[in-house]
Amino acid sequence: MKTLAKKRIFGFTLIELMIVVALVAILLAIAYPSYIKYVRKSNRGEAQQLLMNWSINQEIWRSNNPLYAGTGDLPAPTADHYDFAPSNLSATTYTLTATAKVGDDQNNDKSRDNLTDCDVLTLNQSGVKGPAACWE
Repeated sequence: MKTLAKKRIFGFTLIELMIVVALVAILLAIAYPSYIKYVRKSNRGEAQQLLMNWSINQEIWRSNNPLYAGTGDLPAPTADHYDFAPSNLSATTYTLTATAKVGDDQNNDKSRDNLTDCDVLTLNQSGVKGPAACWE
């Protein structure tokens, strides 16, 4: 006589899978905004570094010429998320500006206190950085 033995099937139930999916969704909801903020801050840091290097190059240019350099003499840096432009060029002054590219997520960048927009960064011949909260 044959005995019908129940075979146990190993695997996950639908409920167990749904619990895992819910836990992953909760973790993503917490982690993703922090990740986006980190990416924006990293892109801002790159723009700040490029502005400072450009400023050094302006000072080197000015030590050999009567005026600070325009973009024809000293090309503006290039970056994926920012456009760079000089202004107020004279024998004694300049302002270098990095502006987040139109349509780029970098336009939503905020300072650490979440009060100051960091989509436009400036640096002048005296080393004054603006907005100050974005350079911390």
